Amino acid sequence: MFDAPFDRVEASAPFADSDWFHACRQTQTPYVVIRHTEQRADVLWDFVTLPECCDAAIRAHFEALEQAARAIFLRYADAESHLRVKPTLIGFDRLPIEQAEAAADALYALVATYLPGARRATVTPPPTATAPLPTRSNPQAGQHAQ
Repeated sequence: MFDAPFDRVEASAPFADSDWFHACRQTQTPYVVIRHTEQRADVLWDFVTLPECCDAAIRAHFEALEQAARAIFLRYADAESHLRVKPTLIGFDRLPIEQAEAAADALYALVATYLPGARRATVTPPPTATAPLPTRSNPQAGQHAQ
C-alpha cells in the first residue's frame, strides 16, 4: 500500500472534494495535493481540514510558518516557480515535476507541526493517488489503464 501524505491529480482535473480531502477532513490532518502537468506541478496546502484550534496557532506563529515554507520552496523551486503563503493556504506553483513529491512531503510535515500534540498522522491515500507522477524520463507514469 502506498503511504504518502498527499494526493496527486492532473492539473486539468476540476477542483472537487476527493476521497483524499474527505480522509484529511475526517482525521483532521493537513490537506496537501499535487496538481501536475507533464513537466510542472503545483503543491498546495489548504487549512480547511485542520481542527479549529490550529487556526489560532498558525496565525500566532505565521512568521515562522512563512519562513519555513519559504525554505522548503527554495529547496525545490527553480526560476519558473512561484511561492504563495497565507495563513490559510500555501502554494508552491510551477515546481519541476521531479521535485513535487519531496516538496509535498516536506510541506505536510511542516503543517503537521501545528496539529494538537504536534503529531504527524498517517492517512492512506485513495487508490487513484498511487501512481507515480510522470517525469521527462518516464512520461507514461501516472497514466491509468482505461
